[in-house]
Amino acid sequence: MLSSLSSNLAGTRQSLAQVLNFALVLSTAFMMWKGLSVFTASSSPVVVVLSGSMEPAFQRGDLLFLWNRDTRAELGEVVVYNVRGKDIPIVHRVVRTYPEIEAKTKKVKEIPADSPAPNNMLLTKGDNNVADDTELYARGQDHLNRKEDIVGSVRGYIPMVGYVTIMLSEHPWLKTYPATMGSQKRIAKELAELTESPPEGITVELANESDLYQWKVFMEGPEGSPYHNGVFLLKLSLPTEYPFKPPSVSFGTKIYHPNVTNDDKGSMCLGMLRPDEWKPSSKIAAVLQFARQLLVEPMPDDAVEGRIAEQYKDDRARYDEIAKEWTRKYATA
Repeated sequence: MLSSLSSNLAGTRQSLAQVLNFALVLSTAFMMWKGLSVFTASSSPVVVVLSGSMEPAFQRGDLLFLWNRDTRAELGEVVVYNVRGKDIPIVHRVVRTYPEIEAKTKKVKEIPADSPAPNNMLLTKGDNNVADDTELYARGQDHLNRKEDIVGSVRGYIPMVGYVTIMLSEHPWLKTYPATMGSQKRIAKELAELTESPPEGITVELANESDLYQWKVFMEGPEGSPYHNGVFLLKLSLPTEYPFKPPSVSFGTKIYHPNVTNDDKGSMCLGMLRPDEWKPSSKIAAVLQFARQLLVEPMPDDAVEGRIAEQYKDDRARYDEIAKEWTRKYATA
């Protein structure tokens, strides 16, 4: 008992440490990003070139560093701007500049005498494009406003470093590939352990030899329960995020039990499999042993079949009688 308790506490501490370390990494990255944003005065101080419209100056995947503390943009300068109403960063070159124009009157805005570097309007174009960016701007917009539309001017770059961002965007499956590999390794290890040293009354096998995530479990009814002498088929489904997300367990064999739905799905209510109670340190063997223990000691206060739960509490003899009858009918060869 004490060894089991200490093992659970150790697993809890380990999980908590992992969560805290992950939170520390995220908070550090967030603070660094915010600090860089303040230093450069840009909402997005680092961007990745997503298209080939600026070739040969910049290629897809180049990582650009922006600076946004200048009040004006000069002719020939490469800038990053967002289309109004859309969060789409575009990297293009300034091909023409104009004095700032009043939005309502369409007249040149008067510049105060004490203004050393007034704001200006810009027309941009991709080096690899035939036409300027007028068609890319928001409806009714002929030019960019340096102060309102520009995210920053390019001050440096690293070639191709950001190409991984493009790969993840164009091939979403790559995002889950490392996690999937870790998940498969863990599942394969647990399957081998359960096959070599199965818990009492439990045998497992893959539902499909090419799919590690779908298992068939054969569970013998425990002695002393109304399910004794029966063999029940359970379906165990593991998510690709296992062990960080819990598996699901359902009965493929009909069973009369307050914690199993009395329908074709045979869904099972297991407290330890709830997302808020599941621990990554938990193993499939423990899940199956807990499920088998429920055949001996149902949990009527956590039932999915209320009528059966009431019968279990108020008329145990009748409950046992029906459970045995169902076991003979559905769980014996």
